[in-house]
Amino acid sequence: MTKLALSNRALWRAVAAMMPLAPRLLVLGGGGYNPWAVARCWSGVWATLNGLAIPESLSAPAIAVLQGVRWEHRLGRQPAERWMTTLADPPNNGAIRQIIHDITARVLD
Repeated sequence: MTKLALSNRALWRAVAAMMPLAPRLLVLGGGGYNPWAVARCWSGVWATLNGLAIPESLSAPAIAVLQGVRWEHRLGRQPAERWMTTLADPPNNGAIRQIIHDITARVLD
């Protein structure tokens, strides 16, 4: 998502758009990513797949789990507060770049 400059909301919308196109989905992920981004993103994917609403803010137990994560990467030294309290990234309302349209067209062909 980082190099495509997409929020996790965009990924959730893509998952929701794919759901009516196939009787079943196999959803896979990669590795080596920011653990807070991964936890927040996958929680939203599972909520989307199960028709659950994504909360505006997280419960105290969920916040405690995210606050307990340690990551020895430079980005883990001072994680954003919103990574601890919300699942959804702020909307990225910029224009959709041509490369995204090109990738989508190739996938749909």
